[in-house]
Amino acid sequence: MPEDRKIVEFERLGSTLILIPSGQFTEFRDHDIRNAYNDAYRMVTQPEVRHLLVDFSRMAYFGSTFVGILIRLAKKVRGDGGQAVLCHLSDDMREMMNRLMLLENPRIESSWKFFATRQDALAFLGSESTG
Repeated sequence: MPEDRKIVEFERLGSTLILIPSGQFTEFRDHDIRNAYNDAYRMVTQPEVRHLLVDFSRMAYFGSTFVGILIRLAKKVRGDGGQAVLCHLSDDMREMMNRLMLLENPRIESSWKFFATRQDALAFLGSESTG
């Protein structure tokens, strides 16, 4: 793997941290994935960050390791009163998350809302932060 290739890129828009994973997580070493998770966790703990949006427009598939990361990040954001949402899920990703009952399941705390586009997700988060 080239050194300059990042597992995850970050953007901030207001109080929303946007996490953009790229590539296939199976291509990365465990410690690289842990480092990316640690970076993301540090960022969601910043007081000015309230919401998390994970944009999958640059990734076609993820496995159980990434599902665990999503659950931990969502728990942290929601524990601080924010929302955690997903956008640009591939059909395979959506199917896996549905099988795990992690999409829009009100009975599960770590369930995620998902949106077709980043704009739809940001519109939802904007309405959440204003009321």
